[in-house]
Amino acid sequence: MSVSAPAPLRCLLVDDEPLAHTVMRAYLDRLPGLVTWAGSCYGAVEALTFLRTTPVDVLFLDVDMPELTGLELLRALPQPPAVVLCTAHAAHAIDAYDLGVVDYLLKPIRFERFVKTISRLQAGSPPTSPAPAPAPPVAQAPPAADSIFLKTDAGTERVRFADLHIVEGYGNFVKCHLASGRMLLTAETMKQMESQLPATQFMRTHKSYLVNLASVERLSGNVLLVGAREVPVGSTYRQEVLRQLHLR
Repeated sequence: MSVSAPAPLRCLLVDDEPLAHTVMRAYLDRLPGLVTWAGSCYGAVEALTFLRTTPVDVLFLDVDMPELTGLELLRALPQPPAVVLCTAHAAHAIDAYDLGVVDYLLKPIRFERFVKTISRLQAGSPPTSPAPAPAPPVAQAPPAADSIFLKTDAGTERVRFADLHIVEGYGNFVKCHLASGRMLLTAETMKQMESQLPATQFMRTHKSYLVNLASVERLSGNVLLVGAREVPVGSTYRQEVLRQLHLR
């Protein structure tokens, strides 16, 4: 009985460097029948949108990208495909294996090393990630007076106001930075978030930032230290920030 060969692995590359796409595409083209090119994304949010509608088997993922890093993208995916990190920095290795990546390629990536990665992926027979189905409507209880519901790709999560340090606008999304160090990416606008958060606990410091007043550690010039992160204070909001902090 003849055994059919496994289908080629569908590969997506996420990297903000055009040269990386050129190199990886050339490598994939040298392995016909084993791998196929599913697409290119030059940023993490673009990849997040792509993966919502297009199934892939392997995600070749850069780490150091502006605004949203590869590791932040990986944490935001509820069911990521097999992931191979591609980076110039070995320091990310511990985080990579904590997140269950299949392999870790250091740039510049040699073709021989790339072939070894593909062999490892073929041997592991990573399951194809299905195209996500639309989530059925969920009847939600109203949030408690001390919390908010946030919709993410992983589902709907209740977040206590006390645990929400910073809300950061990010294009068509919002990053919610929590006290634990986690970051939740949700398809809300800054205006929607501001309307849902109590004005007695949260203040706008910039067109792209809302902060928890209880988490503010220091004001230095036009920069607030909120938890362990620095947040800008826009000129339009400075007087209100000073008033909220009882500095005027």
